[in-house]
Amino acid sequence: MTDNAKKKPRRVLSAFGSLDKKVRNWKYLPGIRQSCGASPRGEELVYRMNETMLEVGQGASAFRGYIGLAFGAGLVALLFAVVLLLHGAISGSEGIVESVGWGFAVVIWTGLILSVPSILWCTFMFINDFFGYVDAPLRFDRSRRKIYIWANRKGGAQPLELDWDEIKPVAQSASAPPYQFNAFQSVLLVDEDENGDVRFEEKLPRIGQIGAAVLDRQHTLAAYEFVRVFMEQGPQALPPVKEHLTWRVGPRSFVDIFGLIKGTMRDWPRRPQHERRRTAGWLITGVIAMTVFAPVMLPLQLAQGIALRTTRIPVWPENYERMAAEGGPLVPPRGSVPNDSPMLLHEKLIAALWVGSALVVYALIARAWMH
Repeated sequence: MTDNAKKKPRRVLSAFGSLDKKVRNWKYLPGIRQSCGASPRGEELVYRMNETMLEVGQGASAFRGYIGLAFGAGLVALLFAVVLLLHGAISGSEGIVESVGWGFAVVIWTGLILSVPSILWCTFMFINDFFGYVDAPLRFDRSRRKIYIWANRKGGAQPLELDWDEIKPVAQSASAPPYQFNAFQSVLLVDEDENGDVRFEEKLPRIGQIGAAVLDRQHTLAAYEFVRVFMEQGPQALPPVKEHLTWRVGPRSFVDIFGLIKGTMRDWPRRPQHERRRTAGWLITGVIAMTVFAPVMLPLQLAQGIALRTTRIPVWPENYERMAAEGGPLVPPRGSVPNDSPMLLHEKLIAALWVGSALVVYALIARAWMH
């Protein structure tokens, strides 16, 4: 047996889920020269493009702020616990150990020791979520048949380069208990070795994700097909894009909880009358439900709005910008508008209802706390 055959495959867990062949939930799609069966769609996928280069997002901004808020709350809780433990440790030297026993002292000092890595981890996650990079875009180079994945390394931005003709497109389904019935779907472009294991470059998996992970698999397949058609047939074969991605967002991101207003209610007044009648009940129910849950959900949305303002915008190295310029100016798709469009009147009214509901509950809690 060779040395490679004797080595056991590493169990790696990354942002793309498990990379272990035994447990990863991947479905290989047809080759890049064959359609996956979905119609190409580039809505809220594309940042910029020209004749030879297409820049899309990986959806890293979809949960910005939510994660940072959770770890920030954990950090505050840990610091509070450390203060209590330190007080117990100091008090213990003044007689508590004698009255309670050495077991109490061991518990206190064990808790203090274990709190150090936990505090460091929470601090790192908080800073990365609020002050990291808003997204890690992918660029598809038709002229060179290359994929460039933006990556921030020790020496600065150094993109990963994948060969378009060598990658394997896979549909991934990822879920976690107790949400097994509602899995997130995504399409990954994977560089594998001859054994089917993911290749790594400086501890980074050579994988790119097309767009954000969503619940609708057809949405992710349509985004992949948009990229595939661009690389195989060119931009002239693509359908028009109505909304493109932007790096910075406006007021909508602070109040549109989980994007529900835009996703379900923005175009509702312009829909056919029979469709409005059919969906009116569901929309009213949804508005009422979110009004009830707004006091809990609004802090998450505010955190995301802040994170999308404080995170950094990726900057490509000059040589990659020169390659991109070969196909003309790299600009948003012609005729498209930013995905963070101003709120319409009925959207503002719904947002005001949600914010007002949250403020009333916060005021009642504050009043009860003061009394």
